[in-house]
Amino acid sequence: MCTSGPDPTGLDQDVVLASRFSLGEKLFILTLETREMFSRVQPGQFVLLRTAAGLDPLLGRPFAICGQEGNRIEIIVAVAGRGTRLLADSALGVRLSLRGPLGNGFPESTKSRTHCLAGAVGIAPFLLARQQNGESEIHLGVPGQDWEPLVNWVSERIHGLHVYSEDGKLGNRGNPLLCLDGLDPRSDVVWACGPTGMLKAVSAVCGKRQIAAWVSLETRMACGMGGCHGCVVQTVDGPKKTCTDGPVFHSQEVLWNAS
Repeated sequence: MCTSGPDPTGLDQDVVLASRFSLGEKLFILTLETREMFSRVQPGQFVLLRTAAGLDPLLGRPFAICGQEGNRIEIIVAVAGRGTRLLADSALGVRLSLRGPLGNGFPESTKSRTHCLAGAVGIAPFLLARQQNGESEIHLGVPGQDWEPLVNWVSERIHGLHVYSEDGKLGNRGNPLLCLDGLDPRSDVVWACGPTGMLKAVSAVCGKRQIAAWVSLETRMACGMGGCHGCVVQTVDGPKKTCTDGPVFHSQEVLWNAS
């Protein structure tokens, strides 16, 4: 339970499920209508979302914001358990409980080119990044052909999307790390979001080549406000909370092999 930390009152609100678009049995795009417009959301910031009725489930599920227009935001929901299934199956017009926007997003870069590397649903913050900055290069990696609906949906929103798949049936064979070979440390910066293994690999390659890289960690969260200490990550500067100190960290800051 969260017993301390900032007062969440100003960040909690009921929102309306305005639309739902299915990309398969376990992948959905939800559009949420808020009471008031958010200020400009940083790519990488997230919200905690749960069904509003009752206290089951008690905790919200974290989702990166992938789109923002007026008083509406978009999120990608990948069904992984009971909480996400309840959200995905919610009826249009229902009120959901939202906390956010939370966390620190990707920082403004002084480099001339930004390369965004995404693993599957890790594409979410980079859809928002492209919406705000049309110059960023987006690289999306997926396991295989089963992810074609997501690739097609993203391709409609990102012109020039670079796609990679492990079996080579979608885009290039391999993963987004292939793009790192052609980058110049003097002019390029890397943003990455996806599974921990992918982020660790990005950190290793970029560290070796002295390319500035920022990663968004996919850490389990509870309160989103730093009160419960449930999302602590080990860094070179000691333990930090993913929800308030992150979720975006410099890749060389994270101690990837810490237990």
